[in-house]
Amino acid sequence: MSAEGYRFQPGDFERFAPGVQGNAEYNDARLEVRRKLDEIGKAGAEALSDGVRDFTSRASLHHPHKINSFKVDRQWVYLSRSEGERKALEARLGQEIGEDLGSDYFHAILVLEIRHQGLMIGLKIHPKAWWDGENLRRQMGKQSCREALGSAMKNLDGYDLRIHDNKTSRPCPTVDDIEWKSVRKHFTPGEHWIHIEKQIEKDSLFVTSGGFRQRVVDEWERLLPAYRLFGWHPSNDQLFT
Repeated sequence: MSAEGYRFQPGDFERFAPGVQGNAEYNDARLEVRRKLDEIGKAGAEALSDGVRDFTSRASLHHPHKINSFKVDRQWVYLSRSEGERKALEARLGQEIGEDLGSDYFHAILVLEIRHQGLMIGLKIHPKAWWDGENLRRQMGKQSCREALGSAMKNLDGYDLRIHDNKTSRPCPTVDDIEWKSVRKHFTPGEHWIHIEKQIEKDSLFVTSGGFRQRVVDEWERLLPAYRLFGWHPSNDQLFT
């Protein structure tokens, strides 16, 4: 399939309608969606890796399972730190603690999600990725780091910052030095997700017009300055200094 072929059709979204989320007869149809997500993720990982911050991609399950409470209400593809970066972090954390790094999910991740209503593109830190969350929380406690975080937010028109399952969110360009102080009070690494998200309706031109795959990669690229601060790396280390 050509790059132009990797887009979502109206029928793809219907595979996540409430009445079919737990229906195994839709597994093959959702597998088609997973293959599209997987290809988009691999294209993104290749395009965004630069030898300093590299990515691996993984698509989520397409069939009902204990992991998804036996219903598939959405599917994801997510980019997380490469194996080499994981080994470097494990060497600092210790082997026993660092075992969780083997999961592609327990990291700061760039995400594309499809569900019945549309798409979500974003950057998230999983609660179990406490090393990333704590490193970010410590940055929020330093003015110079808050300024860098605020600068990374400026180009994220259309994205919102949200903590865990809170119903309130903040438009990313408004999250400045003062706002980061407020976020820090409510964010507990190891317990809370932290999300930067952009919601896209399934009938929007973003989805339906040509060049969809490249638009997704371009959005992930927009998120890279924030990703480089959200995910622990020797260049932004606050855990071991």
